[in-house]
Amino acid sequence: MPTSQQDAFRYIRAKIDQLLAVMGTQPLRSDELDDDTLIELDPIGIVAEAFAQVIAHLNETNRRFDLATGEIRAIFDTLGAAVVVLDLDDRIDDCNHRALEWLFRGSARNQIVGRLANEVCDTADKLVGIRRSADGACHVVDLHSRDVQIVASRILDEAGRHAKTVMLFTDITPQKETERHLQLYAEVFGHIGEGVLISDADNRIVEVNAAVSRITGYAREELIGATPGTFKSGLHEPSFYQALWDALHRTGYWQGEILDRTRDGRVLPLLQTISAVRDAEGRLTHYISVMTDISSIKETQSRLDFLAHHDALTELPNRLLFGDRLNHVIERAEREGGAVALLFIDLDRFKNINDSLGHQIGDQLLIEAARRLKGLVRRADTLARLGGDEFVVLMEGQATPAAAVRLADEMVAAFRQPFEVNGIDLHIGCSIGITLYPEDGMDAVALLKNADTAMYRAKEAGRDGHVRYSAELSEAARNKVAIENALRAAVRDGGFELHYQPIMDIQSGRVIAGEALVRWSQGPAGANTPDCFIPLAEETRLIVPLGEWILREALASMRAWHARDLGLEYVSVNISAVQLAQPGFPDRVIALLNESGVPGHQLQIELTENVLMHDIELCAWVLTHLREHGIRVAIDDFGTGYSSLSYLKQLPIDILKIDRSFVRDIPGDANDCAIAAAVIGLARTLGLDSIAEGIETREQQDYLAWIGCDKVQGYLHARPSPAADFAEFVAACHGRLDDGLADAAR
Repeated sequence: MPTSQQDAFRYIRAKIDQLLAVMGTQPLRSDELDDDTLIELDPIGIVAEAFAQVIAHLNETNRRFDLATGEIRAIFDTLGAAVVVLDLDDRIDDCNHRALEWLFRGSARNQIVGRLANEVCDTADKLVGIRRSADGACHVVDLHSRDVQIVASRILDEAGRHAKTVMLFTDITPQKETERHLQLYAEVFGHIGEGVLISDADNRIVEVNAAVSRITGYAREELIGATPGTFKSGLHEPSFYQALWDALHRTGYWQGEILDRTRDGRVLPLLQTISAVRDAEGRLTHYISVMTDISSIKETQSRLDFLAHHDALTELPNRLLFGDRLNHVIERAEREGGAVALLFIDLDRFKNINDSLGHQIGDQLLIEAARRLKGLVRRADTLARLGGDEFVVLMEGQATPAAAVRLADEMVAAFRQPFEVNGIDLHIGCSIGITLYPEDGMDAVALLKNADTAMYRAKEAGRDGHVRYSAELSEAARNKVAIENALRAAVRDGGFELHYQPIMDIQSGRVIAGEALVRWSQGPAGANTPDCFIPLAEETRLIVPLGEWILREALASMRAWHARDLGLEYVSVNISAVQLAQPGFPDRVIALLNESGVPGHQLQIELTENVLMHDIELCAWVLTHLREHGIRVAIDDFGTGYSSLSYLKQLPIDILKIDRSFVRDIPGDANDCAIAAAVIGLARTLGLDSIAEGIETREQQDYLAWIGCDKVQGYLHARPSPAADFAEFVAACHGRLDDGLADAAR
């Protein structure tokens, strides 16, 4: 301690200077002042001034400290991350505004600071666990369905001991979402079926996905740093690539089909899309190429193109391709003066096999037929299937009439041999029509049409042969079309009428029934007889509406005759195979009966043997159904078809009608007499009635009566006549008989 006043002032001055030095200010006095001068000055004033400087400095320091603290707090509260300071007892020592929002449900700071974490935070367990490690590592936890990264660091005291822990909470949900998107993009990039190739601005490959390696055969390592020119096939002209780059430079985009070569040398068709990628300043940075292997599509396209021009079953050219070739061949023949021959082939009896054995057998038969035809034609010729069982052969070069006939003969002979299908021997034939260019037609349409006409003439001539087209055939075909058109108009407009021929009882001389016979008086000359127009009506299926009209008219006539009390037992109507095969035919007949009010036993339907044998099971079902309603059944033209005791036994039949061909020469022809006697005896044995048709002389009728036939019809008694005339004939006939009986009684 100083012992004098002077020493005391020196001591005070030294301490003040030390304090001022610490505070960074100048000392109170210069060291040049001696002690006497210092004593003469006002020591108290000097000390007071020094302390005033110290206090002013401390106030400024506190102000700056408060300002810094406020700035720190403002920064602290505006951080995007949440900050929490915990002491060693897990009490909240401090936190920022973001922490109040995220962790403490929007509470005020004074409600949080000083309280235990588990009292104010529902995720305290996670916080405390991380706080206790306080290792500065990043921890990612799920807080309120958000991904949060937490970093915990220790705050040390003056002695270096762990005093507090500061925890920084950062919401990394957007970052995680971006990472998930990037991972998804990476998965898509790696697993997408299309190849994706990325090259830099110099067109050097920087990345490829697995599909590029799968498509091209190159490993990723082989392609990185290479150029897409690695895949060049050499099949494109330089102009192709020039156009590609022009499009990329002009529009930044190119798409098209390109042929590239794989690592093993195969040429592969690719559908490729190339896009240029630019940065924000518009500088080119990359090219992205997406490639799709379209080889399977090309194969499918080729197959579809093949099917569009070929028959799917036989793989022969179809009608479309054949038409193109025929037109081309005709043009060349016209230009060079060559000849062309056309053979139109239709399989005989194919429909019977297809319907009876099924379409699978029918299809296999068509394949075998096509194979057999293909073995007969030259490589220069074209064999095509037009559809169904129709084939056509186009001959050019040495297409002379003799060559065409020779080929047709070979085909007919080949088709006489059986076809083996699924272990079954099938017998069919073929009918062929032949036309030649230019004699039989100047264009494809005419040649095909005329060949078809000739083929149908071969069918009409007995099938299993060939016919060369002639103008007469075409005229016949045109006449047939004209007749068909007239027939359709007559069916539509009611251009027919019914005539009735009486069926006579020989013993009594009475008319017991009438057979309805359709007449077409306004039809074309030479085609208006039933023998001409009925087959055409069956072929065109016009017989269905025509047959229904006949039934309705016949029943109406029967109702009128019954009202006049003419004593007729029934009216007889002929039914064709086409009508019988119609779904619901018996129901329609019964409906017409109900509509007319005529009872079933007053209607008789007549069927030929050929109709019955076409489908005996169907006939048995239909006739049985009709018999349940009392309808009679007669077999017309008996003995001219498939006569068989078997179907007579199976079917519900009432009457056998002896065909006029067996009556015409009775009694002069012993064979006809024997046949007629046999039929009548057969009918009597089976309990059936018999009617002889075509009676023209008294001798015929007398002989038939002698051998046991009791009913006849024919010109001997009356020709077919309209309903009114027929009714008058019946009335007159029965009147004469009644008068004769009265005279005999008197």
